[in-house]
Amino acid sequence: MFYEKLVPARLFGRLFMAFLALLIIACLILSLFAPQVFVLAREGFPGALWPAVGDYARVEGAESAFDPPRGGDAPAASRASFDQQAGRALLVDNGERLQVEIYADGLDRDIRLNSYSMVKSLVGALVLRAIADGKIDNLDDKIAVYLGSDTPDASIREALTMTSGLKLGAHPEKPMEDGSFSPFGGLAQLHAFGLKKVLPELHVDPAQRGNFSYESVNTALLGQVLETVYSEPLPALLSRFIWKPAGAQTAYWRTYPAGDGVSAYCCLYARPLDWLKIGRFFLNNGTTDQAFLPEELWREFLMPELPAQDRRSGAYGFHIRHDILDREGEAAQGPFAYFFGHQGQLLYLFPSEDAVIVRFGEHAQLLHTTLYELFDGTAGKRMWN
Repeated sequence: MFYEKLVPARLFGRLFMAFLALLIIACLILSLFAPQVFVLAREGFPGALWPAVGDYARVEGAESAFDPPRGGDAPAASRASFDQQAGRALLVDNGERLQVEIYADGLDRDIRLNSYSMVKSLVGALVLRAIADGKIDNLDDKIAVYLGSDTPDASIREALTMTSGLKLGAHPEKPMEDGSFSPFGGLAQLHAFGLKKVLPELHVDPAQRGNFSYESVNTALLGQVLETVYSEPLPALLSRFIWKPAGAQTAYWRTYPAGDGVSAYCCLYARPLDWLKIGRFFLNNGTTDQAFLPEELWREFLMPELPAQDRRSGAYGFHIRHDILDREGEAAQGPFAYFFGHQGQLLYLFPSEDAVIVRFGEHAQLLHTTLYELFDGTAGKRMWN
């Protein structure tokens, strides 16, 4: 009887030791060929709400940030969509006052939410500011002019428009594209270790060059260019040129867990109300005292000349997206630009209505319908008086 019990126990022990050995071998292999897996596992996927796990740099806000009086509720259809798609914040400013300001239960205007890729548009705007300041000579300059000969053969313009065709040498069959994210791929390496880790293996695929491919490494390269030409960290540049002048409060920008600097393409935690201020800053091209960009560059960023079909199909500009409202019978009509982040985080800039709209949530809402629902199409009037 004792022997019969002993045999299964020994067998179990051997199986456990074999499993443990395989686990150790697998970990060793991962540590050699995909060490980013361990780095990212410690941090986890960037959370939607602040505070979040990880390390962050401060984007200093205005010393005396003024917050407007609270806005009212959204129209019924808009409120229903907000609730159905697990919205977290919806704010509307029409240039006169804060018209709408609603939050999910348990949240209020002091909550800071993750921008995800919305921050890319801020980097794009800073690149144009560098052009205006003479720090970058020309959009068609090669990035290597500013970062050195080891940098892939792509131009500033190609990185801004996501048409660089960048690929990672270790993964020649796959681009660095965000949509095909894998913990074993190039984007994961970038997200864990920063640009220096992937830079030696980056190259331009001639067959893909000129084709749009949404790749965060483009923004990482542009962020490095900005830090180089200004000799200043990216959070300080954002604070000095945009965040403080717009009157926004301090925000927090994710830093690489095992690398240098901030992830230029992702994860700025700020209040929705501050994003509204940023939107107004861009729509007005700075403040009454100081323009952010020369008129021509500002128009090229916010409302470039585009064929109607290109705009209607959703055009990608200088790290900002462009579209149009043209549904018959709707009160809201005209072109708009927007910043977009993972899960439908949105900052709309709508010049024809002098409106800025901010939307945060757990799930994406329909891009155009979100705007249409904020207007009273039956009377051909705005939702506000």
